[in-house]
Amino acid sequence: MSAVKNYTDIDIASNALLLIGESPIASFTEDTVAALIAANLYSSTFESLLTLHPWRFASTKATLSRLTAAPVNQWKYAYQLPADFLVAQHIDEGNDNYQIYADKLYSDNTTMVLDYTYKPDESFLPAYFTQLLELRLASVFAIPITESATRGEYYAGLAEKQLQRSKTIDSQSTPSIGPPALEGSRLINSRY
Repeated sequence: MSAVKNYTDIDIASNALLLIGESPIASFTEDTVAALIAANLYSSTFESLLTLHPWRFASTKATLSRLTAAPVNQWKYAYQLPADFLVAQHIDEGNDNYQIYADKLYSDNTTMVLDYTYKPDESFLPAYFTQLLELRLASVFAIPITESATRGEYYAGLAEKQLQRSKTIDSQSTPSIGPPALEGSRLINSRY
């Protein structure tokens, strides 16, 4: 039995290049147009995809550090966001009224536990997301490399379909919460 491939950023970018008929790259610093385009568009495309859905493989939780300086806005407290923060998903404690400015989160909560999306290492990406990233990169790389808007649109369409499949698969990695128990419910008991 063969081991699961741990993909790197170069592997993923190279696969996207292969999809559009370009040769793979060995490094983002190669002296080729493909490497230059991949180096400039890879990270932003990856991070953009991560923010489209609360992916379970790219989710984590942190207790935020409260800053000592009082905020200059309407909030009572300011918190430092984690260095790897991309987008907020959920606040665990207190009310969920907050605002994010730059690298700070402002709230009236005395403590702040935040579920958020971060950028994982490519070696930890599930296959469905790796394929999604390759297709999205192919759509982004297509116009500057092949000068074909049609090819870019084709891969954008495939990426959109893969995005929907990936969201479905990823959502299945979290147990669903069933309806509340109806036994002992006033409404049910009043009917019988």
